[in-house]
Amino acid sequence: MIRSATITVAFVLGLAASTAQAAFENVDISPRARAMGGAAVAVADDAFAPFFNPAGMAGQTRPALGNSYVKPYGLSFNEQMYFGGVAPLSARLGALGFGYRRFAVTYQDVDLTTESTFTLAHGLTLYEDLHSTIRFGTALNLYDLEYAETVGGVDPGHASVVGADVGLQVVLHERTRLGVMVRNLNNPQIGLDSEELMQQLTGGISYMPYDGVTTAFEVGNTLDGQTRYRGGVEFAALGALHLRGGVATNPSLVTGGFGYGYGGITVDYGFSTGGGVLSPSHQFGMTFAWGGEAP
Repeated sequence: MIRSATITVAFVLGLAASTAQAAFENVDISPRARAMGGAAVAVADDAFAPFFNPAGMAGQTRPALGNSYVKPYGLSFNEQMYFGGVAPLSARLGALGFGYRRFAVTYQDVDLTTESTFTLAHGLTLYEDLHSTIRFGTALNLYDLEYAETVGGVDPGHASVVGADVGLQVVLHERTRLGVMVRNLNNPQIGLDSEELMQQLTGGISYMPYDGVTTAFEVGNTLDGQTRYRGGVEFAALGALHLRGGVATNPSLVTGGFGYGYGGITVDYGFSTGGGVLSPSHQFGMTFAWGGEAP
């Protein structure tokens, strides 16, 4: 009886205190994005682009893989991992990308709830001249939600649904980028109670005032009326070392981190304050690019 009550309490607290208030809400998958306040829609140009803005994949010139790991807010019972990649095809065919994101709430080595997202994305350059480039991207996400068997032997099972994302990225005079991303355009609903997954419209801009310096700002708005502002900066301190910082609202966060690249391998770290009484989040990741032409 005591064991049953303990597991039940842990399950309820895990769901309540985890970063997702509803299924498949956003948790930054990239330490670079986290370090820059979460502003990624205009600067997405690496192995995490299939999630942030698939249009950014069209600008990549060589294959890349990336992964990341984070325990949101430092809570021991939840974790998120991501693995994805991009493969350029040709100037006419664009690039293909994939991603796998797993978020779990765990108690005594049992995954009480698991959110898995499988992403398949495509990015294409629609127009390009000497001064501007227009890129377009789409992504299909298979969302799978699974709950563990209860102590009474009841298996809640799992539910799946497909969501569609659309992204746009415009490059002006090489130094300015505009990005737009519509997440879950088809309004996917999951489970017997038809819970609506988060729909979000995000627009952003990035600007490079000097070589090695990138600034980014974006606004995200969900259908329930919540608006979030994110902004950040990245600059090359010692060539291969990039320092990053940023802020975000709703909740109010201060972020920072760094990335260090050698050859085609880049190691990234990003942190964000918890907001309120929550502890900071520390995220680690690595990307690997090979062949082709280095940017």
